[in-house]
Amino acid sequence: MNRLSDIRKWAPVILMLSIIGVSCTKLDVKTYSSIPSSTFWRNAAEISAGKAPSYANLPNVVGHSSPGYTTEIASDDMVYPVRGSDWGDGGYWTEMYFHQEDKNDVHGNMNGCWSPIFSGAGNCNFVIYTLQNLPAGTDATMDADIAEMTALRSWYYLQGMDMFGNIPYVTNFKVDPNTVTNIPRADVFDSLERDLKAAIPNLSPAVDATTYGKVNKWTAFATLARMYLNSSVYLSGPTLPYQPGPRKDAECIAMCDSIIQSNIFHLEPDYYDCFHGVNNTSSENIFVVPFFDNSPTIQGNGLIQASIEFNSALTFGIPCCNFGNNGASTTTEFYKYFDTSSVYSTNSVVINGRTVHQRLRTFNDQRAGQYLIGQQFQGDGISNYPPYRNWVVDNDDVCCTYGDANQVASEKATTKIGDFYNNIYTPTIIYADMTEFNNPAATFRHAGLKNIKYWPQQGPNTNGGMGNAFVIFRLADIYLMRGEAEYYSGDLAGALNDFNIVRMRAYSNNPAFNWTLADLTPANILAERGRELAWEGVRRSDLIRFEMNTGVRYYTGARTYPPKPADAADGHNMLYPIPLAQINTNKNLKQNPGY
Repeated sequence: MNRLSDIRKWAPVILMLSIIGVSCTKLDVKTYSSIPSSTFWRNAAEISAGKAPSYANLPNVVGHSSPGYTTEIASDDMVYPVRGSDWGDGGYWTEMYFHQEDKNDVHGNMNGCWSPIFSGAGNCNFVIYTLQNLPAGTDATMDADIAEMTALRSWYYLQGMDMFGNIPYVTNFKVDPNTVTNIPRADVFDSLERDLKAAIPNLSPAVDATTYGKVNKWTAFATLARMYLNSSVYLSGPTLPYQPGPRKDAECIAMCDSIIQSNIFHLEPDYYDCFHGVNNTSSENIFVVPFFDNSPTIQGNGLIQASIEFNSALTFGIPCCNFGNNGASTTTEFYKYFDTSSVYSTNSVVINGRTVHQRLRTFNDQRAGQYLIGQQFQGDGISNYPPYRNWVVDNDDVCCTYGDANQVASEKATTKIGDFYNNIYTPTIIYADMTEFNNPAATFRHAGLKNIKYWPQQGPNTNGGMGNAFVIFRLADIYLMRGEAEYYSGDLAGALNDFNIVRMRAYSNNPAFNWTLADLTPANILAERGRELAWEGVRRSDLIRFEMNTGVRYYTGARTYPPKPADAADGHNMLYPIPLAQINTNKNLKQNPGY
């Protein structure tokens, strides 16, 4: 199936139907009035196209400069350090890492997160309203279509509730904007729970090309599972410091059981096959956001581009040096969670008539290979995959490919990659020990490990992104959620089994690395989630949940590498401020405590 051609077929409709509003008070904007139901929404194909704009906001929620990135940088697994003149950006990225967001939202971080979430929910509201008002018999699958839009809207509102807490929860496209206000997070939770449960019977159980990148029954189960897992946060007391709310472990387990016991989804034998290739249809992935590479008009997955250096694009068979922004890195402290124990081997290869002796590394834990570390080498983008196995870590070749105009000949002469920046030549040797946040030194360009779990495709790149679908829910996370809920409900045997299912895959089915009951501790469970789900948009929620459940300051505490002071003791940073631009637009909105 050529999904790209399908999207292009819908592109004119998407452009006409998309809601651009940035405020909750604009959820009733009649942007669609120029396309009345009498000339559109007349058959199954048009109804399918009419639903497409509700999905159009998803890339803006998980993509670059989005809620997905903002929450990752606020956690402990991603950082955009300031490298000389790179990534200063007036403090835009710094604010996220240091939890310095405020209601004035000087750099627009918060409004940039608020807007796609609530615009996405508004799009869903419009489609639901339109479907409900079509002539009788027009939509033969109306119940299923409305359930799909309701569940998608619930996912959008879950992102808003997770970030902002007390949010406007609007389900009526014709609502009077003057009546819109934010309601307590616990009330939003109850409403989302009710809507998702009501939608499930009418949602499609299909997992095929017709539901790829779309909400189905399993997406709704996964959304509820994540809500229940975080119930102690979402149902916490409304005043500072926030007090844990009731846990819903049994409910979380039931939702996870619905997915696991369906036997539809299966762990991939290789961790990276969940993320590899153009919009792959991994049997592990439950709900993804499709992206497209080398398209001048359709957005690509920018995670790899944001992270790797432009010279190290050569590792993946991408022509030097038009790809890689050298921004997003992992922190020293987070990388220490990974088991980097390895098996080493050697081989010899002939390169341009020279015999080159190489040292190769295979990580025991597949997941440790998702970060670039050490001297970087040219590759073809194929033999380097998967990145945990037989990765070149050293050779006796000469140094280095620098990628500037005077070094073109060297690209064929050596496998080692170097960096030419501000007239300074340095080997591209990426190191983990980032002890500062801001450093103008040329070598600091190589500080902080780059995440490559979304393996880039070979060849020239035109749109600054890759075609790897971004994973929102996958089976490994379902096992980890169920295991955590089982741990807190006292089913230690069940929890141990679930965690070891995930660890067995990570360690290539070697049971020597399985946990025992003594390993079941909150700290270990949090670390295991970090290893498995790094840079998948859940780390901030995980840290806050474990802080709320244990009292350990996983989220609000100080960090050392790079250094960051502890947040205010009242814990108000566990929620973001509602951007002042939204409050100025709608005086009914109330600011979160502490701001």
